[in-house]
Amino acid sequence: MFPKSFKATVGQRLAVWGALLGLVALLLAAADVVSSIRLTQFSRDLVAYAGAGDALAQADSAYQRLNASLLSDSGPPADKADIEVVARSVADIAMRLHGSVHARAQEAVDLLGELSGQVGSDHIGARESLKRLAAKRNELRVALNEGMTEVSGRLALHVDNARQNKLLLSLLGMFLVVLVITLEYRWLVRPITGMARALGSVERDRAWIGKLAIRRDEIGMLARALLAHLRGEQAQQEAAKQRLEVLSHEVERRDCLQLQGQAFQQRIASIATVLEQHAARMSGASGELARFSGSVDERAAAAAGSTQRASTHVDDVSRSLIDISRLLTTTAGEAQRTTEVATAAKVLVEEATADTVVLCEAVGAISEIIKIIGTVANQTNLLALNATIEAARAGESGRGFAVVAAEVKQLANRSAEATDQVRSGLDSINVAAQRITMRVGALVTSVNQVERAADSIADLARKQDASSRSISESTSKTAGDVRLVADQVEQVAGMVEDWRRTAETVTHASADLGRQAAELRQAVDGFMSETQRMRA
Repeated sequence: MFPKSFKATVGQRLAVWGALLGLVALLLAAADVVSSIRLTQFSRDLVAYAGAGDALAQADSAYQRLNASLLSDSGPPADKADIEVVARSVADIAMRLHGSVHARAQEAVDLLGELSGQVGSDHIGARESLKRLAAKRNELRVALNEGMTEVSGRLALHVDNARQNKLLLSLLGMFLVVLVITLEYRWLVRPITGMARALGSVERDRAWIGKLAIRRDEIGMLARALLAHLRGEQAQQEAAKQRLEVLSHEVERRDCLQLQGQAFQQRIASIATVLEQHAARMSGASGELARFSGSVDERAAAAAGSTQRASTHVDDVSRSLIDISRLLTTTAGEAQRTTEVATAAKVLVEEATADTVVLCEAVGAISEIIKIIGTVANQTNLLALNATIEAARAGESGRGFAVVAAEVKQLANRSAEATDQVRSGLDSINVAAQRITMRVGALVTSVNQVERAADSIADLARKQDASSRSISESTSKTAGDVRLVADQVEQVAGMVEDWRRTAETVTHASADLGRQAAELRQAVDGFMSETQRMRA
């Protein structure tokens, strides 16, 4: 009756079912109304026929008297009142009924009128009229019986038809009810049952729901909503799986971070240990540096004394040469004295040369120590950089380590700067020592020249005047060189003092580095104990 693609909504279907059932009910009501109208008509006809029969029955006595009066010669005369009674009954039948009964009743009324006119004047005619009236009366009675039979047959046929019509309409109503129940089961109940089964996560039922979602009625809306709900539930399940995977990855990441934290703690502890060791080494190196600075200071002071004494002896040589130039008569004795003074000056100059060599060796040793300190500072800087990187990896938990590593880096930078300053001072000292060596070599050369000149005085007295002038000039130059050497030795002493102060700065820096390493060790120990406490 309806195709599978029928897309009416529930309200529309209810309207259709109501219209169909209402039509059936209207047909039943119409059939009942028609049947009642027909039954009323049949009852009226039956009542009319029954009344006609009663009227005839009531007029039978008057009709019998007329027969007795007109057909019997010895009977009483006919009474017109009896004729009128019979006429009224027949006229009443003619008024009530139609058709052949009405025609026969009207003919009977006409015969009764004719009979009424013949009574008393024409007895024979009256008798003939009575005979015709009897025939008409019989015909009328037969017509009444036939009409009653016809009405009864029609009534029976109508009752049968009405029963059949009601039965057909009832069957039609039952068919419509069964059809409504079947279609609603197919369109409403079965989809709801299938959607209920689809909640059990059966893929076939879900595909069937996808087909239901194409419908435009409430079932389609419900199927689309259920499909959206199932999709949302599936999406939630997928999201839950993803969250579980994310949580598992987070747990793995936390375990990895925990392992990295442990490795970081161990690395920081090893860095702190190495920092403590380097701080100890820097402290020892700074002590050695202080001792070497003291030794260099002493050597510089000795060199300064030697140069002062050499300068004094050179002045004495210069004055002796002046005396030689004045006292030519005592040339040999003064020449011997000059030789002795030159020898003594040579000894002093050689001592100054030895002191300068010792100073150069001390500067070299200090340079090696400075190199060690620079190496330690660079290693400390690298360790501080590693500690900073490890602290950055540790995140919030490594912020304290980052601060300590920054302080250690600053101390390493300060140590490197101080080392550079000391190295610069040592380079200056080394240059000054080399210059002193050169001046002392020149001084030795001058002293040798003085000694040779003094030796030649004894043999070359005649050339004493010229030689004395030359020696005077040489001694003047030598005095200037010795004074220059003295100034440079004093500069070296000042540089050594600056270097000593720098060594003290390195000592303080190494002490600060040791203290920062100890604080780093305490921070690492506290962090490890706090981590162990939190794990417990």
